Amino acid sequence: MSVVINTNYAATIAANNLASSSAMLQKSLNRLSSGSKIVSPADDAGGLAVSMKLSAAAVRQGAVLNNVANAVSLLQTQDGVLSVTGKVLSRMSELKVLYTDVTKSASDKANYQSEFASLQSQLTANAAETFNGVSLFGTNSLVVATTENGATTVTAQGIDLLASGGAAPTTFSDTFGTLATNWTNTSTGAGTATPGSGVTFNDGSGAASITSKATFSGAMTIQFDIASGDAQVDLGGTFLNGFIGFAGSTIKLVLDGTGNMQTFVDGSSIGTTGGQPTSGQLKLYAVPVGQGGSGIGNITNFSVTDPGGGGGGGGGNISSVTSASNLGAVNLSTITSAIQDVATYRAQNGANQSRLGFASELLSVNKANLEAANSRITDVDVAAESTTLARYNILVQAGTAMLAQANQSSQVALKLLG
Repeated sequence: MSVVINTNYAATIAANNLASSSAMLQKSLNRLSSGSKIVSPADDAGGLAVSMKLSAAAVRQGAVLNNVANAVSLLQTQDGVLSVTGKVLSRMSELKVLYTDVTKSASDKANYQSEFASLQSQLTANAAETFNGVSLFGTNSLVVATTENGATTVTAQGIDLLASGGAAPTTFSDTFGTLATNWTNTSTGAGTATPGSGVTFNDGSGAASITSKATFSGAMTIQFDIASGDAQVDLGGTFLNGFIGFAGSTIKLVLDGTGNMQTFVDGSSIGTTGGQPTSGQLKLYAVPVGQGGSGIGNITNFSVTDPGGGGGGGGGNISSVTSASNLGAVNLSTITSAIQDVATYRAQNGANQSRLGFASELLSVNKANLEAANSRITDVDVAAESTTLARYNILVQAGTAMLAQANQSSQVALKLLG
C-alpha cells in the first residue's frame, strides 16, 4: 500500500460510515422520543397515507359515538319527564276516585279540584320540556345516525303528549266484503274479493293492479299481510319501496306527512327513506313474473289509518285530561287510558335506548379496531427500537474512534520525511 499525503482513503470511508451511523442513531432517537415509526414521510410513504385515512376514520367514529351518546341522554331525559308524567296522572286518578266519595262535602271537593288544576298545569309544563333547546315532545321524529355517512339510522318516533284525539282514523275493512266499495280495477280481470280472505288480483299477464277510490294525504300508516304471491305499493304515482314483500310477509309503512317514510317487514324496521309523496291514491301491483314476482297478489288485513294525535300511537287522552274543565268533568277511564299511553311511550323510549346502546357498543368496537390497525402502522415497538438504538450508538462510538485512527495513519509519512 502506498504512503500518500493528499488522500486519506481510510479516513474518508470511516467518515462515511460514521455519518450513516449517526443518521440512523438520530432517526432511532426521534422514533423513541416521538413514539412513532414514521418520523418523516420518507420512512413509509404508503403507510403514512393509510395511517391518515385510518386515523380520520377513527376520529369520525368517535364523533358518531358522541352523537349517539347525546341522543341517549335526550331519550333518558325524555323518559324522566314521562316517568314524572305517569306519577302526575296516577295522582290525578287517585283524586278522581276520592272526588266521587259521597261523604265529601262541596268544600272537600273544591280542595281536590284545586290540586287537580295544579296538576293539569304541571302536565302542560312537562310537555314543553326541552333538552339543549330541542323539544322533547312533538310530532317530529328523532333520526339518529349510527354510521358516519348516515346510511344506518335509528328513528325515534315523535311523542306529542298534548296532541288532540283528532278525527276518527280512515280505515279499510280487513274483510273486503265488496271490492267496488274501496277499489277500482285497473287491468282486465284484476280482482276478486272474498269476505274474510282479502283480495286477489291477477290478470294472467303479471301486470294486475287495483287502485283505491279514496285519496289519502298527510301522515298515515299502511299495513297489510301478503297471503300469497307478492305485491308492490304505489302512492300518488310513486313506488314506495320497490319490491315490498312476498308471501307470508307482514308489511307496514309509516309516512310522516312531510315526505319521509319508515318501512317494516314482519315487525322489523328496514330503514327510513325520503322524498316520498305526501298524498295520492293507493295502488297495489302484483309483481310481474319477468321481474321476479309471481304475477299474483293476495292481500289480507289491509288497512290505511291516520295516526291522528298523540304521536307514537296515542289517542289524545292526556290532552283530554289537561283540557278538562274540572275534576268532575273528566272520566276515570280517560285518565287510566292516559296512563296507558305514557306506559306505551316509555316502552317505545326504552326500545330506542336499547338499540342505541347496542349501536354505541358497535361504534366503540369499530373505533378500537381502527386505532389498533393504525397503531400497527405508526406506533414504534419500543423494545425493538431500543435494541436498534444501542446498536447504532455503539457504531457511532466505534466510527468516531476509527476515524481518529485513520486521521493518525497519515502521519507515518512525516516520519519518512524526518
